[in-house]
Amino acid sequence: MKFYVLDTRDVWHAAIIKSAKARGYSAKRIFRGEEVDAEGVGFIRPHADPVELKKNQRDYDLMAARLTMVQDETQVRLYENKSAQFERWSAWMPPTWRFTDRDAALAFCESSALYPLVSKADVGASSVNVRILRDKYQAIAHVASLFGAGVEVNHCSGKARSVQKGYALLQKFIPHTVTWRVNAVGTKRAAFRRYCYPDRSVAQTGNVEPVTTLTPQVESLLDFSNKFLEIADTKWCAIDVLQDGDSWRLLETSLAWPWPSPGKCNDAPFFGTNRRWIEIFDLMMDELEAGTWQKKH
Repeated sequence: MKFYVLDTRDVWHAAIIKSAKARGYSAKRIFRGEEVDAEGVGFIRPHADPVELKKNQRDYDLMAARLTMVQDETQVRLYENKSAQFERWSAWMPPTWRFTDRDAALAFCESSALYPLVSKADVGASSVNVRILRDKYQAIAHVASLFGAGVEVNHCSGKARSVQKGYALLQKFIPHTVTWRVNAVGTKRAAFRRYCYPDRSVAQTGNVEPVTTLTPQVESLLDFSNKFLEIADTKWCAIDVLQDGDSWRLLETSLAWPWPSPGKCNDAPFFGTNRRWIEIFDLMMDELEAGTWQKKH
């Protein structure tokens, strides 16, 4: 079997190829989808730069025509696109509103009784483009900018910057000190707590620690995650989740995350296995051999 790895962010390919070759598979790195020259398995790590991401979406189509893909098409399409995620999965999220009309957005800001609100851009990781709007005056000023000159946003990919303009993506703020992340690798899950700083004017994730124990709270989190991952039809994905009273709320999905990870996170367990986070690509091969990924085309 041949294993093809497309990783233009230049982070994961060496480790994936090492894991594949250790199982006796032929493995190679490719830089464009048309380099696939045989049947096999494909892995793609999309780039956050918008120009490269568009190329990677085409790469995915070319790879999926011949390969069993680890990633699913929907997640590749929706990577770095929070508006598209909202349109598909709003029922799983906190109350969220998207406006493309300036007057409608300003009227909402004027009349809303839900402050603070959260403003998001389609792009960015680690909350870099997330803003907490504490009252209607902050909200009106921010929305006016979005429908005026625009607001610069960071793609969290080298020097890539763009301007958020012509839309507002607003969400009810859920008070919290922890954002939960659940990573799906095939049928297995790892989880992390990310401690946040809600007192800042700009939301920002902070310290991260692995979840190591299946407490009732964690079991509830995993149950929510499994239900969402099933309807999303994805087996390679990370989801960010908040607890809202007795409920859980999806914030976003992602295909890229820190690996290797800092501190103790490399020792985070994949529940139900003897694998740790640092062994993620060995687990991927375990799941491949167990028949988790099947060709959809």
